[in-house]
Amino acid sequence: MVKRNGVREPFDREKLIISLVRSGLPRREAEELAEKIEASLPPIVTARELHRRTRLLLSRLHPHVGRRYVLKRALMRLGPEGYPFEKYFSRLLWARGFETRTNLVVIGCCVEHEVDVEAVKDGVRYMVECKYHNSPGIYTGLKVVLYVWARLQDLRGRFDEAWVATNTKFSEEAVRYAECMEVRLTSWSYPPGWSLRELVEGPGLYPVTVLEDLGVEARRRLLSAGLVTLRDLVEAGPERVSSVLGCSLGEAERVVEDARGVLELPSL
Repeated sequence: MVKRNGVREPFDREKLIISLVRSGLPRREAEELAEKIEASLPPIVTARELHRRTRLLLSRLHPHVGRRYVLKRALMRLGPEGYPFEKYFSRLLWARGFETRTNLVVIGCCVEHEVDVEAVKDGVRYMVECKYHNSPGIYTGLKVVLYVWARLQDLRGRFDEAWVATNTKFSEEAVRYAECMEVRLTSWSYPPGWSLRELVEGPGLYPVTVLEDLGVEARRRLLSAGLVTLRDLVEAGPERVSSVLGCSLGEAERVVEDARGVLELPSL
């Protein structure tokens, strides 16, 4: 299999099975589906093609599981400007017991700073910088962690620690520097226990963008109205969703029921 970075590695059926189980498919059905997918693959296949085949098969056989399977892709539809990602990450922290505020302008010792998220828990005040990317393979690098650390020094009277969150990955240099300077990091799969994927999947806070049937304008309207997660849609109800989307009540009911179907799958 050819990964997105061009590196070749053997196809790992167990890795595919784990991703299917994580998405809500029972283990036995995940094993059967992985076997079926593996049998259909050509001798050399890209990671993108493997994901596409899996997604299409899930959408046909297990549509609600398929919604969860596209989580990483769905997070990249939270843009394009990145502001919804800040709101979304704030919501994930709130679910972990943080008090949060977004999009602040804070006066430091030297200059003013725009702070994406202020998060407070157990008396510790975090300055959170959110770096959103709308395509895979883009790393958040060392320069970002360096300037976030520098900004923290100017805001020491207001914040105790710095935190950088991204929906993709950090470079190795960025991780080494952050560990050395005790800057907290969150990326798609890092660190264990606090990765973006785990922050979403644990409490089931899937973004509305996992509903791939929604068009760009519909997603924009929902996000602008503060309906960021599937739980928001279910709690808002069809009448509110109908008002936000400008669609019929019947169409809104289908959207809400689709969201409820994804949420009713087993949680991790």
